[in-house]
Amino acid sequence: MRAGSVVLITGASSGIGAATAHLLARHGMRVALVARRQDRLAALEQEIRRDGGEAMALPADLADPAARRRVVEAVEAWWGPVEILINNAGFGYYGLVTETPWEVIERMFTVNVLAMIDLTRLVIPRMQAVGHGHILNVASVAGHIATPPLTVYSATKFAVVGFSEGLRRELRPYGIHVTVISPGPVRTEFGRAASGLEVDPGKVPGGLAPEAVARAIWRALRRPVPEIVVPARYLPAIWIHQAFPRLVDWGATRQGRAWLRHLEEARRRAAEGSGSAPQGPAP
Repeated sequence: MRAGSVVLITGASSGIGAATAHLLARHGMRVALVARRQDRLAALEQEIRRDGGEAMALPADLADPAARRRVVEAVEAWWGPVEILINNAGFGYYGLVTETPWEVIERMFTVNVLAMIDLTRLVIPRMQAVGHGHILNVASVAGHIATPPLTVYSATKFAVVGFSEGLRRELRPYGIHVTVISPGPVRTEFGRAASGLEVDPGKVPGGLAPEAVARAIWRALRRPVPEIVVPARYLPAIWIHQAFPRLVDWGATRQGRAWLRHLEEARRRAAEGSGSAPQGPAP
């Protein structure tokens, strides 16, 4: 990790991705910004450049394999090989498994898991050629403890954790680091996208600021470690889950039911206010 390093950040248009882009650019890294929302990316690119950093906006739908290849090729053509890959793109859906539309499940695995694996495959050969690199995959505490109504989302994050673990061991001989970042709830637009409700992302109770996760990513780049759970207060819960899963089953089931009741009530109020039927989150 050094000033001038080429960084590719997915899910960069808001939240963790945008905060990480700002932080790394301030430390002299060149950041390639990837997300679907072209207007947000363009604004972020301008902000970083105005502050003296180097940034490149690359609008792309990572569900498209051809778009993933174009992104990597564009970065390599402009700046050279990707030295740091931050796989942050992803989304969730609040709902029971039987009530989650199949097209949502399919797209969730495509964006959260398959795109991550494919982008990683695309950058590894050049990292191996230069003899260094760092891949950081953003998972979640939900990648260690699965709780309804985010069961499918949790499954994707379990996949991120497992993939990162095996990849770390696979790439160690080549001088390439792999770190998984597992945050608790973060004050981003995740809740709004996952629920379909007009909730204020700044009012997530106990939620982290995206900048806190960005700082964890920066720490991992400075001193590579296998995983960072942020905030660290979630570590005991993960350990308890591993040692006493039935105890966590009881608490997670209660929490899941409470969440579902809250969502149903919120959707009912939203429907009454709009005069239309309740709507779930968009795929």
